[in-house]
Amino acid sequence: MTQTDSDPELNVDTNIWNHHPSVPIQTGGIFRNILNPFKVLKGITFSWFGTYVRGLFLGLIALLWLTIFPTMEDIGHGWGLWIIQIYAINLSLMLAWTGGLHLYFYTFHIQNRFLEYDVNTMQTGKKFTFGNQVGDNMFWSLASSLTIWTIYECGFLWMWSQGIIPQWSWDDGAIWFIALFILIPFWDSAHFYVVHRVLHWKWMYKNFHSLHHRNINVGPWSGMSMHPVEGAIYLSVILIHLILPSHPLHIVFHISWYALGPAATHCGFEAVSVAGGKYPRLGDFFHQLHHRFFECNYGNSDVPLDNLSGTFHDGTRAATKKMRERMKLQRKVRE
Repeated sequence: MTQTDSDPELNVDTNIWNHHPSVPIQTGGIFRNILNPFKVLKGITFSWFGTYVRGLFLGLIALLWLTIFPTMEDIGHGWGLWIIQIYAINLSLMLAWTGGLHLYFYTFHIQNRFLEYDVNTMQTGKKFTFGNQVGDNMFWSLASSLTIWTIYECGFLWMWSQGIIPQWSWDDGAIWFIALFILIPFWDSAHFYVVHRVLHWKWMYKNFHSLHHRNINVGPWSGMSMHPVEGAIYLSVILIHLILPSHPLHIVFHISWYALGPAATHCGFEAVSVAGGKYPRLGDFFHQLHHRFFECNYGNSDVPLDNLSGTFHDGTRAATKKMRERMKLQRKVRE
């Protein structure tokens, strides 16, 4: 556990956290150094959507695309077995990645509780489907979110095959082909912040988003544990390809990353630990704070939209106090 200042207002609540990064946490590193191209490049490379992680994932998706994905010719012929093929690929990816993280951290306890954020473990209770957090999360991830992911993916690949959405290939221009992979995360950040704020509107939260927020302490299966309506809204990030010229690889990579990434950011651990180190980084304390306190950190730590809107929580006691005062004032205004 890390403390950074003797001032108790800058310390964290030790009764909540088993482990935490240095506080106050920082956001928007790319934008803090926007005039320094070297720091911007470093920020993009090592941020939560860093190219070193995305590059590995892109390599995996490209390999699958070249080997076991249905061809665009098959997709263009109409609705058929290729849909089942894509569903099977997505199911295998989710079971391997999300299930693998759960087995590593919570079944076999490979690193015990080292680098685990919350003092609590996975929960049971009536609020969960089947009375069990893990079972609840697996059900909604596999029965709902996996299906919606596949529907979006198949729909957009079919539209591309029919020339309904704007197309791009390597031969059309390598610069845009590569640049789109780098630009997508910025769209993701803006989209996530906006739809997340909408999901916290009272009616939306009560009827849809509250299912996801059953998870105060999160695990890998919590990431995509969503009501079908929320899943459709969350994965609507793919709609950008109705506007931007894209290749099918962009589409598959984009929605697959968006569907599988939450398993890492919700894993509940800062990182995998090898020989006492912290690599690769997985869990996002920024979002962990959101699950703990609900009314803060709606976006992500790469793009400082919460800073601009006054909803940023930096992990300190002072930030918790400020957030509660803000919510108290908002309740008075509503009255």
